[in-house]
Amino acid sequence: MTAADQPTPSVDGLLTALAERDQRIARQAVLIREGVGREAVLTARIAELEERDAAKDARIAALEALVADVARKLGKDSQNSSKPPSSDGLGSRAERRRQERERRRTEPAEGPKDAKKRGGQPGHPGGGLAFTATPDDVRVVEPGPCGGCGADLAGAPQVRTVPLQVVDIPEIRALVRQFLLVSRRCGCGTVTRAAAPEGAVGAPVCYGPNLSAAALLLHTFGQLGQERAAETVNGLFGTAVSTGWINKIAARFAAGLRGFEADAKTALLTEQVLLADETPVNTAADSPEADGADPVAGAARTFKPCVFTLRSEKIVWLGAGHTRGHAAMEPFDVFGRFTGTLVTDDWGGYLKYEQTLKARQLCNAHLIRSARGIAAEPGQGWATTMIAALRAGRAAVKAAITAGAAALTAEQIEQVRAEYTAQATAGMAVNRARRTANGGRHPGWVLAKRLLDKIDQVLHHLTDFAVPWTSNLAEQALRHVKVHLKTSGCFRTLATTRAYCRIHSYLITIRLHGVDPMKAIRDALAGRAWTPLRAVTAH
Repeated sequence: MTAADQPTPSVDGLLTALAERDQRIARQAVLIREGVGREAVLTARIAELEERDAAKDARIAALEALVADVARKLGKDSQNSSKPPSSDGLGSRAERRRQERERRRTEPAEGPKDAKKRGGQPGHPGGGLAFTATPDDVRVVEPGPCGGCGADLAGAPQVRTVPLQVVDIPEIRALVRQFLLVSRRCGCGTVTRAAAPEGAVGAPVCYGPNLSAAALLLHTFGQLGQERAAETVNGLFGTAVSTGWINKIAARFAAGLRGFEADAKTALLTEQVLLADETPVNTAADSPEADGADPVAGAARTFKPCVFTLRSEKIVWLGAGHTRGHAAMEPFDVFGRFTGTLVTDDWGGYLKYEQTLKARQLCNAHLIRSARGIAAEPGQGWATTMIAALRAGRAAVKAAITAGAAALTAEQIEQVRAEYTAQATAGMAVNRARRTANGGRHPGWVLAKRLLDKIDQVLHHLTDFAVPWTSNLAEQALRHVKVHLKTSGCFRTLATTRAYCRIHSYLITIRLHGVDPMKAIRDALAGRAWTPLRAVTAH
């Protein structure tokens, strides 16, 4: 059948087919619109979920940063930060003791052959008790009855004598010595009375210079409060001294050391290298004027007392200020006048004085502790390597000194600086995108940036062997202050804090010079305090 033979569709059939097509198109359009609507709802839902997911991710990141910050702060102690040892909690101390016990247990088996053994090292002179050839007293002790038959051994033959020396002190009790001060009349009619012996202050009945010196030694260097010092003195010597007397002689002692303090400052300013440190303290009084101290403008608003130290190897000065800033440091009249090399931590208060200093050496021990804290976190291997680089620099200096060299070679210095720079740069790169919970820079980035910016101050000891690489000696000078705060809780006032600082400057310095403390205290009470600039008058 050809196309011509096909039946021609009727008009009605075409109209019906078109109507059906239109209906299908309409239904499809409805379906499409419904699909588009559902797609729009799904798209909006997806966008909402993505937004919610992003918010959760941000919240999780913020919480993780917060947890990291808290963990970092809780994990800080004197071994991995600049916090003083006195701030360490019981957990930190117990952990250090555990690690030390473990190290000692494993050291003999796993340690290197040249590792130090426990106890005295070869060549150490030792400090055990030894027999003296000139004992102060010799007493012969006879045996009792025979240990075999119980017979009396009086007159029996002597077989041998075994020497036994006992180092002891005699029974102590205070002696009351009465002086009769004679008055005589001269031919001119003048009556002259004999002067009271030196140290007899507060007649007609007073405590003498030896008892006063012993009480002050217990109260000041022994870190005993006035009440406990009085109780100890009374227990030792059978006296009845009062807390008021302890306070009185302590004030007289501190007043007698003003000349020492001035001379100590003068002597320190002649040194080529000094070490400095500072620490906040607590006082019961909340302003410097509460006890009659010199008023300071604005001090009542910024009263946060602080103790500073400036010291050399043999001379120690301590001073107390109403704040930690320059308003307290300037009146000391010492920091701004020093022109040598100053070894400090990286506290910004010393920045002002760099213009008058020859150089400034930053404490590597502080930096190593900070790096140790960073190294405890994941992905901070650069901090461990930085610690090794700092120690390698110090080892090179010690080796050069042992070999008799006056300086490191340029190649040695460049090698240390290159490794140091590489690790500081790596630390900045690792932590560039990291943030703390409050959006600040990560402590790892801050430390790395500080190390990179202050490389010359960190490594200054490589070029000047007279400069120590840490300020540990300055920290040691403040140790007594921390002990006092731990035992007493606070100082009474700013004035008593200053008196404490003057006294301990004296006691630490005389100990470094090998001066007998009892004699030094007696001399100070008599107005002849030992100073670094003049010898004590012999008497």
